[in-house]
Amino acid sequence: MSEFNRNYSTIDSTSSLNSYITKVFVNMGVGLAITTVVSFGLYMMLMSGSSLAYALYANPWISFIFLAAQIGLAIALGTGLSRFSTGTCRALFYGYSALTGITFAVLPMAYGLGTFFTAFLFAAVLFGCCAVIGHTTNIDLTRFGGMLFGALLALVIMTVISMFIPALRQNLFIGYIGLLIFLVYTAFDMQKIKQFYYGVGEGTLKENLAVYAAFQLYLDFINILIYVLRILGSRSSRD
Repeated sequence: MSEFNRNYSTIDSTSSLNSYITKVFVNMGVGLAITTVVSFGLYMMLMSGSSLAYALYANPWISFIFLAAQIGLAIALGTGLSRFSTGTCRALFYGYSALTGITFAVLPMAYGLGTFFTAFLFAAVLFGCCAVIGHTTNIDLTRFGGMLFGALLALVIMTVISMFIPALRQNLFIGYIGLLIFLVYTAFDMQKIKQFYYGVGEGTLKENLAVYAAFQLYLDFINILIYVLRILGSRSSRD
């Protein structure tokens, strides 16, 4: 192959990868838009005193049902990548996004609308920076997958313990640790997109993996937002 053809092939491959990454972020953007619309709509209903909206949160069992549904959708999406159509995978992802919107509707009421928007802006900047780092760095972050999972498991255990110990629940340490973990996960998941693109041939599975990558990045952003909101909210309550 001539030098010209090699260069052309490299440019074409890079262009195709960038198109694939764009597809991932479009899917993620739609998921975030669904969450935003659902949460804002329910928030406005709550602020207007809608009895229907309040009924969604009055019974704690309803929250458990939503949580179980989210877990079910996440498991179905992760296990059905090789069997489901791309449309089905998107429907599962967008359904999860809608349920998250129901959960998020009460956050502006709990922390204040100003704090919530500030947290959203901070989260967007942090997420964007880490996504760029993950896309451009030459360090193979995927080899740290086991360490990241271990850190995430430790975070879950600390969070569960803090539910029973008020001193830990009010401590910002878990908030900063959680934020750091999901910032690293953002860069990690960005690199996995390249693995999905180069490791799978053209077809439905590759398109499904684009949806799954969008789902992973969506979860990264949501968790970054939650921990930033927790940190800002805790600092505001101390002032």
